[in-house]
Amino acid sequence: MRCTALLLMCVCLAACTQWRYDLGEPLSPAAPQIAAETALPLGEVLARLGPPLRISALPGGFALAWEYWEIRENLLGFSLGAMGVDFLSIDWGEAHARSQFLLLNFNDEHRLTGGSYQAREGVAGGGGSVQPFVSIVPVVDIEDMVEHLPQHAWGRGQLEPLPISLNRKQSPDQGQGGVSQRDTPVGIGQQALELR
Repeated sequence: MRCTALLLMCVCLAACTQWRYDLGEPLSPAAPQIAAETALPLGEVLARLGPPLRISALPGGFALAWEYWEIRENLLGFSLGAMGVDFLSIDWGEAHARSQFLLLNFNDEHRLTGGSYQAREGVAGGGGSVQPFVSIVPVVDIEDMVEHLPQHAWGRGQLEPLPISLNRKQSPDQGQGGVSQRDTPVGIGQQALELR
């Protein structure tokens, strides 16, 4: 009896997935301390933190940004399709994220003038659904958080559509309008200029 119940559960289990994303490298434990310091030379900062992921020109200097994301997505779905009753599916999903973001400002003499460090951890989204007939609705959407890292797209910038190319100076990855943290909504800040 117990074996039959276990077999029935396995047959009804339509989808059970777990995705893990690691974007970037974890920041150095010295990152919060560096953000609080001033007058450090650029060379020393780069030696301690490695190369930045985002860069932007600013009036009187420039800004560099480092970020790290660890995202875990769990999805669970049940369906009666294997038993010949293909009209109902039940899905549940949840995503957790842990991130670190470090922004440092430098003057024209390549000296650190200020910085900001942010770390956060928590639920990044989730949901559930009961779907008759066809199950096509995603219950967790983390697509904007798992895009490629900025340096993977720097060469592609020359092939972007015209509205994006014309606003390249405002790019949140390498422009002159500041940097933008991953998961920032596309309708605000520099990204609002990329008329699509």
